[in-house]
Amino acid sequence: MMKLKYLTNEQLLHAIRTGEFGSDVIASRQKVAVVMTQDWCSDWMRMESWLCNTADDVDIYLVVYNKLDCFQDFLRLKENRWRNDQIPYVRYYENGSLFRVSNAVPREAFFRFFGLSL
Repeated sequence: MMKLKYLTNEQLLHAIRTGEFGSDVIASRQKVAVVMTQDWCSDWMRMESWLCNTADDVDIYLVVYNKLDCFQDFLRLKENRWRNDQIPYVRYYENGSLFRVSNAVPREAFFRFFGLSL
């Protein structure tokens, strides 16, 4: 069973400063997903119910950004620089490179994006 990883303040500030998560995040494993949401989001709650029970093939990082001290700065990054105002917002990386973004997706689609089967 996969355990969601939370980004540190330093990792979040790096993304805010540079416009991308650091290699310690996006290249922590061959397949990486960073899920960004707000805790009240019903789409996130549905995703969370299966995301916590995924296989160990993907490192999954979580940012619950409405709980952050740097909320406004992170929101500007997400909405202005990354041009996404929907939640949850997911960035998918393979071998350290961004290859897809999405908003809420069903479990099957999440795995399909990585070329994995359930």
